[in-house]
Amino acid sequence: MKALSSILFIFLSIGSFAQASRTANDIINQPEKKAGIYRISGTYLGTSVVNMNYGSSEILSVMDKAELKNVEIIQIDLVYTNYPKGQDISELNKQRILNMLSIRSDLIKNESISWSIVRQMYCNNESQAKMMFHGAVIYYLPEQTSALSYTEISKYNNLPKNDSVEITKESLKKFKDNPVIINAFKRNQWKNPTIVADVTCSMYPYMEQTAFWFLLKMNKTEQANIVLFNDGNGRPNSSKRIGHTGGIHSVTTKDYAEFRKLLLKGVSYGCSGDSQENDVEAILEAQKKYPHATEIILIADNHSPIRDYSLIKDIKVPVRIILCGTKFNINNQYLNLARKTGGSVHTINEDLTNLIDKAEGETFKFMNKSYIIQNGRVVRNKREKTRM
Repeated sequence: MKALSSILFIFLSIGSFAQASRTANDIINQPEKKAGIYRISGTYLGTSVVNMNYGSSEILSVMDKAELKNVEIIQIDLVYTNYPKGQDISELNKQRILNMLSIRSDLIKNESISWSIVRQMYCNNESQAKMMFHGAVIYYLPEQTSALSYTEISKYNNLPKNDSVEITKESLKKFKDNPVIINAFKRNQWKNPTIVADVTCSMYPYMEQTAFWFLLKMNKTEQANIVLFNDGNGRPNSSKRIGHTGGIHSVTTKDYAEFRKLLLKGVSYGCSGDSQENDVEAILEAQKKYPHATEIILIADNHSPIRDYSLIKDIKVPVRIILCGTKFNINNQYLNLARKTGGSVHTINEDLTNLIDKAEGETFKFMNKSYIIQNGRVVRNKREKTRM
């Protein structure tokens, strides 16, 4: 009986360890960030401001609190001031984090939500500190509604109608805050590319860049294979099956007007309904339709999980992933998609090109974060998550 009790204790201990989830202490012990004065980041995400007072953990107000119950939250910045200078206010910030659970109960334990602790440095006395923002800013994906679909489709309809519009380097400056598509194509100079692109809701800013790149770079001089996917042509989530979700549209063309026509068709079905997308199904369709393509360029939404990740084994060519929306974190699925296919990952300023060559246990940095190859997969290197 004693032996049985010991075995049971070990089993329960292992189970408890395996199921351990993130705590407020884990968040507090992250490396903090410093800013002169905190400003809301310029992203394509929705934002909700949670107001608190200097020296207090009480939540005074929450913008769009009802909407936050159903949306996918990407990032939370907890913001405070560096006053009194040098004083440890970890307990106060910990209580602020715990009080955030009144907004939604999973904000701490859900590790797909990233947290940053931001210390504002531009204050020399208590009066200045009290005038500065204290609280949190929540960044989230807007709920996919018919209103959002209408707004996005209206934007696509306003794209240049044909290639009579002159696109210059000057006109590309409109994308200066987040030129991920423009930069990735400029750095890599892919010729006659086969492009697979996510055109679900929230991807308009990146597809607008793709349209401008097409006008500037292609302009009837290079042929491109274009495959657009929208995760099912508006079909209900309950009927989406891995490998058979549909909503894939393609064309081979040198002509911008044909590309625009395909783009408008792809987005005409509205939002996809859920956050997962059928990236691999679209890649496999491109592989089948264009068997002579030696690589595939995937324009992907970093915030969207890959619905059909299990089908990666069927991809036979390298996938070059232009990853959109990487300001706060990187979706490891896309790093592993690149590694497993011998491909690469491209962001605004960086190209990660040698993932397939990295050995078990090897660590590397990408986008200022540390990763390690563990059991053949790319994962975050948690051993480096300590306070600086």
